[in-house]
Amino acid sequence: METTTVLAAVALIAFAVASGCLIQLHRVAPEVDPLRDAVSEYGAGPHASWYRAQVLLVGLGAAATASGMHSAGLAADGSSWLYVFAASRILIAGFPVDLPGSETTRTGVVHNLLAAVAFASIAVAASSLGGDLVADPTWSFDSAWYGWLGTIVTVSAVALAVVWVLPSLRRSVFGLVERCWYAATLAWLGLTGIGLLMS
Repeated sequence: METTTVLAAVALIAFAVASGCLIQLHRVAPEVDPLRDAVSEYGAGPHASWYRAQVLLVGLGAAATASGMHSAGLAADGSSWLYVFAASRILIAGFPVDLPGSETTRTGVVHNLLAAVAFASIAVAASSLGGDLVADPTWSFDSAWYGWLGTIVTVSAVALAVVWVLPSLRRSVFGLVERCWYAATLAWLGLTGIGLLMS
């Protein structure tokens, strides 16, 4: 098997297992409100291992996807942002969030900074690659819908930033908006992995 195919397969497996970890978190921790509470709150509770596993797997999958793109000679500039996203996801596993109402810690501040880097970097990667890959004659997904999915990732990341800076929204719908971002991001990453596999 060629390098690109192996990397694409690794990425797809990582994204699939990460999605399973997220489903498991929602199943075993009903005390975390999906509408209001951040996904990272799972990482500061008794089921933190599932949270750490999913961020590590998403980071691994994103790095494998970026490496696969470089191996295939696809959109090298845009795919570099996937490495930034991958690093932020992997690093965040070691920095749990400060739970609401608790004292602010250095670890929690680092967590928030890494989360911001992740949201921003995947937004740039998805918006850039969505157009660049569709324009590449060797890319499997040659229709505009793939680019639109990248746009949804970007829009959901911007929505997260807006909700974060508005306290009333942050307390009421941050969890919902973040879960929309997760769904869009994992869908886009998964389709990108499939595209690599097929290219």
